[in-house]
Amino acid sequence: MTPYGAEDDTRELHVKCTLDGEPARILRELKRRGIVSTMKDAVMQGLIALNEDVTERDLREAQARMSLRVNATQES
Repeated sequence: MTPYGAEDDTRELHVKCTLDGEPARILRELKRRGIVSTMKDAVMQGLIALNEDVTERDLREAQARMSLRVNATQES
């Protein structure tokens, strides 16, 4: 088994979990509305959306750091 965080050359990952509470309610509602069709679909869409959010946040942080560096250089 590959340690957590280590590179794995397989493209497949098996995930087994039970949802309860708010996540379970959200999934039922998304399925009822036809936004997701299966648990797999929900997990895939959720991971893609989370990755997009994290990538956008990382980009904003990098832009802010670069802006601070440019301002500091201009003030010197």
